[in-house]
Amino acid sequence: MGIKKESSEVRREQIVNAAIAIIGNEGISSFTTARVAKEVGISEANLYRHFKNKDAIITAVIESVEDTLIWNVEGIREERLPGIEKMERIFKMHLRYIQENNGIPRIVFSSECLFVKGLQKKILSFVNLYMKKLGEVIEEGIKDGSIKDSVNAEAQATILVGMIQFNALRWLLSGFKYSLAEKGEKLWTSYRKNLEVKKKRSLV
Repeated sequence: MGIKKESSEVRREQIVNAAIAIIGNEGISSFTTARVAKEVGISEANLYRHFKNKDAIITAVIESVEDTLIWNVEGIREERLPGIEKMERIFKMHLRYIQENNGIPRIVFSSECLFVKGLQKKILSFVNLYMKKLGEVIEEGIKDGSIKDSVNAEAQATILVGMIQFNALRWLLSGFKYSLAEKGEKLWTSYRKNLEVKKKRSLV
């Protein structure tokens, strides 16, 4: 029997996942088209049928991250939960996703990513969209009474994204020596106080 040929979509996904894994395990310097092709089990010439160069793979990685995070946020928004609980799930989900794909912070904070032509605008557009989605969840929480009506949704969304980015960077610089998800538990407890409506104590 001959070797089964994967569809173009499946192969592209395999290449993207291989790139994330290689960068996470071996560093950005090990990320070459030859190394990715070897990891996927195809020739480098075959890889170029799906991506014209290394920059195109990085772009696809960023697009994959964007699709996953936005899809997760939209899925959580559909759940029958108070806004404050949705925000907690989104925050912890984001940190778990980074922890399970530790190549992502190495890519996002690398010069290979920041100086790829056109990629800066793509990343900025994604960050703005993500913060907009978070702001909408906060507004929903204000309406359902689980989040203080005095908070500024845009400001709190910005703080949350900044908190994720800073801690992802610190985790990267530590060499991934601790659990990002566990660290997030403590961070959320502190951040939640900015949003949550304090329950009135019963006098009975």
